[in-house]
Parts: sequence; C-alpha cells; structure tokens
Amino acid sequence: MKLYSTLDRKVVDIKTIKDGVVSIYSCGPTVYYRMHVGNLRAYVNWDVFHRALLYLGYDVKRIMNITDVGHMTADEDFGEDKLQRQASKEGLDPLGIANKYIKTVLEDFSNLNILSPNGEVIDPNWDVNTVNEHGWTRATDYVDEMIQIIKKIESNGYTYETDQAVYFDVTKIPDYTIFTGQRLDEKEIGVREEVGVDPEKRNPADFVLWMKRVGKYENHIMHWGSPWGDGFPGWHIECSAMGTAILGEYFDIHTGGIDHIPVHHTNERAQNIGAFGHPVVKYWVHNEWLVGSDDTKLSKSSANASDLSEIISLGFDPLDIRYFFMSVNYRTKLKFSVEALQGAKNARESLMSKIKALGLVKGDVLEEYVKKFKYALENNLNMSDALALVNELLKSNEKNEDKLSTIIDFDRVFGLDIEKILQKKDTDLEIDSEVQSILDLRKTARENKDFAESDRLRDKLLEIGYRVLDTSEGQIIEKI
Repeated sequence: MKLYSTLDRKVVDIKTIKDGVVSIYSCGPTVYYRMHVGNLRAYVNWDVFHRALLYLGYDVKRIMNITDVGHMTADEDFGEDKLQRQASKEGLDPLGIANKYIKTVLEDFSNLNILSPNGEVIDPNWDVNTVNEHGWTRATDYVDEMIQIIKKIESNGYTYETDQAVYFDVTKIPDYTIFTGQRLDEKEIGVREEVGVDPEKRNPADFVLWMKRVGKYENHIMHWGSPWGDGFPGWHIECSAMGTAILGEYFDIHTGGIDHIPVHHTNERAQNIGAFGHPVVKYWVHNEWLVGSDDTKLSKSSANASDLSEIISLGFDPLDIRYFFMSVNYRTKLKFSVEALQGAKNARESLMSKIKALGLVKGDVLEEYVKKFKYALENNLNMSDALALVNELLKSNEKNEDKLSTIIDFDRVFGLDIEKILQKKDTDLEIDSEVQSILDLRKTARENKDFAESDRLRDKLLEIGYRVLDTSEGQIIEKI
C-alpha cells in the first residue's frame, strides 16, 4: 500500500514491520467538549483507512488514545487544563466531564458508522469506563506507564528538573525539528503573557514531561504521586507511553491531523528517541483540515464549527457527512458549508436510488472491479476513484445481481450501510394511515397488473413526500 509519509514528504510504499500485520496508533479526542465536524473529519478518514486495510487482507492492530488529563488550553506548558476548566464551567469534576464527553464520542462515532479501534461496530451504550476493551486507551489508566517512561528518558540523560516541572531537553535531539525542517534557533515558540513561564526553563522549545503540584497548579484536582513529587503528566508523554505499552517499541503507523505536526508529534517523536534510543514509529501520516468559507481551520476556539447533532438538526443524515468527508483524499483541504454538504447529500441519495433500482437479489462479486477497487485503495487511499468505480459499475452491462453484490462488497470500506438501507422494509419507516392505505392500494394494483393506477398512486406518494421503489421483495418506501 502507498501512503503519504510526512517525514519522507512523499508517497511511499508502506512496508510493515510484520508481514501482513499493520500496527497503528491514532491520536484521539481530548474529552472536554462535544467534537465538531472539523474533528470528525479526521476520525472518518482514519476509519476508511482502517476498513481499507481490513478489505486488503491485513491484520490490523490499532489503538486510539482518549486524553482525559494534562492537555492544556494551548500547546504551551503552563496553560489551563482543558478538562479542569470545563469541569468548573459545568459544575462537575474532571472525571465526570471526561465520562460525559466520552459518551458523546461513542454516539457520534456510531452515527457516522465509524468502527472502534478494535474494528467492532460501536454500541453507543457501551460503558465509558470499559472503552479500553474496544481499543481506546484512557490516559488516566496509564499514569504508571507514563512515570516509567519518564524515568527511562531521565536515566538516558534527556531531562532536567526545576522547582515546577520535569522538562525534556530538546537540544539533546539533533533532528528535533525534522518534521518542520527548521533549525532549533528558528523555531518560534509563542507563549502568551497570561500563560506564564518557568524562569528555570532552559530553552523555549523544552517541554513538560511531569508538572508538579506547586505554584499555579498547587490546587490542581487531578494529580498522582511520582519520583518528582505530586503532580500530573504532560500532554505529549501520554501518547508515547500508551503507544509503546500496547504496540511495543516498534510500530508501523501513527495517524493524526496536520496541526499535530509542529508540536505534539515533534515532541512525541523526541520522547520516543529519549526513552528507547530510536524513533519507534515507522510512518507518520496526517490528514488535512476541514476549513470554513474563509479557508481557516474549523475549530471550537474560533466558534466556527458545528457538532454532529447540530448538523443532523438541519435535516442531514450522518451518512451524508461520511460521504462528504470520504469523497476527497485525506490530504486535501476540504471546505465545509451547508451548501457543500447538501451537494454530498444529493449525491449519496442519487447513488442509493440507482443501487435500489438493482433490486435485492444478489449475485457474484465481480473480481475485475475488485481489482480496480483495491488499486484505488492501495494508491494513497484514492477514495474519489473508488467512488467513481461504483458509478462505472452501475453504467456497465454487468448483471444487476452481480453489480449489487460487488457494491455491497465495496461498502465494507465505504461504510455507507448500503445493504442495511436496502433491506429496510415498509414497517421500518413510521408512516401514517393515509400513506399505508396508498401503499396497500398500489400493491393491489400491481398484483392486478393495473400499472396505470400503480403509477398514479406512486405519483401521489411523491406529492406527499415519499418515494417508492419496486423490488423483487416488494415495495420499498423512503421519506424524501
């Protein structure tokens, strides 16, 4: 498979450490708010990637972190803890905030048909306290592992300690800025005045591994004992500890957004070298932003992004959003608007109408098209070509039964619930007695071969907002 490697700055052939097995660490949510559509793009992208690997026959070992401690309001060390701040706003403790928003992660992922990191269909009613059983890693469950990896980094000579914190000394990593290509003395570290700094900090780029419960943080709610005093871990150490704890000292792929590159992933890579003497991650792969009409990143802080529930309230199906996100390459900046989403909705509904017209009888999966589909997936996850192949197949002279089976096979990657939608019966849709009466009359008309009356009743249903399709299994009705 070919993917764009951030460190190589080009598309490369992915050669896994173990043949036929792909180990992946995915940067996950910081659970102090409900994710917005900008966040969700990344998770849909990496779900499609996960599904593609499974389709191609790989054994996928994947985990995704949940940051429920230590992430400051900015990438600077001395900001305000995001969870603690939100806990104060909502009158909950940090654990209560984390659990509340982990629940929304499960709900949103389920609605978008995103698989768990373990590759399971998500039940939104899963216990938030046992998400580790499904491939997530909660940071608060791995504090001991974080302490142990900090001790490794310390013993290898990459740290120094002040009255306030344990820092990673970035000058000890010759290629620390390899992601950005800057020299260390060129790297700009913006620290807001209100954030504050440690006067004993040696270099602006040095970052916290362990923050002590002193000074600004003497009343910090979430804290643990450590060799350096009572305190809490830095944000970056979480991913190094959890990734290596589950996947080992060598794993294949680390995914994340391009916003992770200059700070978070730069620091994570440095930590890995400091602890293990080598970079740990073989390939770093990053998705582009979802942007607004002004080409700026959608973000919670900018108040320019809606969450999934708000989008649904506008009349969109979550699968419209999924279709929208996967219609372009993960490395392409995607402009979000209601108009653009409406275009995706129309495209998905048009596609489903064509697929429904094939009937419900399955045939054979067409290997010629499977070969083309796999080529698109292997070519840097070329989803636009993969989707175009479906339309090519629909226009072909192949048997309808074979077309249907092949498209359902492709949906293992698309995740558009095509077969589930096709199998939906009249009774699955809440319809009033008037609509049901028309359906019954139409069914009788077709049984009597009175097709003129059948067409008239079909048009009447259209007038009141329902589309009816005739299949070998009978009538299928959907709300327009």
